[in-house]
Amino acid sequence: MRHNSNNRRSRGKGRSSNNGGGKNSRMQVFDSNGPEVRIRGTAHQVAEKYEALAKDAKSAGDYTLAENYLQHAEHYQRIVNSFAEQQEQQAKKQQEKEEDLSLPASVIPPANTDGQEQAQEEKELESA
Repeated sequence: MRHNSNNRRSRGKGRSSNNGGGKNSRMQVFDSNGPEVRIRGTAHQVAEKYEALAKDAKSAGDYTLAENYLQHAEHYQRIVNSFAEQQEQQAKKQQEKEEDLSLPASVIPPANTDGQEQAQEEKELESA
């Protein structure tokens, strides 16, 4: 019996990632193959490592390599910034959601801070 190659199960190709529906996670691990170095870690860790390598290259007099490292660091810093923006947007949505759950002002009676208002209302009811 011949097997059609189109019907075979894919081996890892096209699988959806299970990190929150395709959203990037702040704790996601990156593998970076930069010039003369391979770095693995979170976006923040990778950015810091490239900045340190740029500093070392600059102190060694290799300004071209230092600039290359800084460009790599900038890329990962942008990823870190996008995580921060996503977190702010989620917090804002959560805050709006919590505000929407409150009762409208027309349903909530005004708060009596002292007994004077209540006494005045009672007098008005008695006189009527």
